Amino acid sequence: MPDGLWAYRVSADQSLLGGAVNDVGRMISWLRSTLALPSASAVTRQLLAVPTEPAPTVLPFLTGERAIGWRSDARATFGGVAAQTTAMQLYRGGLEGVVISYARVFEQLSTVAGAVQEVRVNGSQTLDNPGLLQMMADVLGRPVTPVGIKRSTLRGTALVALQVVAPDVERAGVVFDEAYEPGEVLRPYYEDARARWDRLYDEVVVGGAAGA
Repeated sequence: MPDGLWAYRVSADQSLLGGAVNDVGRMISWLRSTLALPSASAVTRQLLAVPTEPAPTVLPFLTGERAIGWRSDARATFGGVAAQTTAMQLYRGGLEGVVISYARVFEQLSTVAGAVQEVRVNGSQTLDNPGLLQMMADVLGRPVTPVGIKRSTLRGTALVALQVVAPDVERAGVVFDEAYEPGEVLRPYYEDARARWDRLYDEVVVGGAAGA
């Protein structure tokens, strides 16, 4: 198992493998409350538009990093910020940092689980943020499907338990919203963003200055 992931042994032949990402909702809420952003509709339009220049590089670790580096001393870092950087560019950079954190977990999962069949997302911060979901599809290179129910983690736990206590009972269905499809036009943009993110991570977190 890759060092960046965790696994819960469910039974003799079944495990739940994954990675926990800190500060997704907290990072988005902090950016929204701290920056002088335009209206919600304007923010969505700008996130869905093709960017004309790179956003600042953001390590989104307000309270430390869990997967995949497991550095509790890591803190948020903003790189490439200039005098002309706007609040919207900072916000976009923060969301890119969150999605790249997901992508690192996704990559390690793929080395163990093989070809990923589906990417499903849930949670108020993601479902209420179309720009974030489109960004995730573009970065992962996979369709991203919102799950239209609450407490999706609890449902997954119930499904595991039902395999033992009620294996023959029909499971209730789940409502899915329309998937966000990845686009090719932004692939070079996100490849460059990922390269800058990795360099900053290596310098600040791996290099030992995370708590500075």
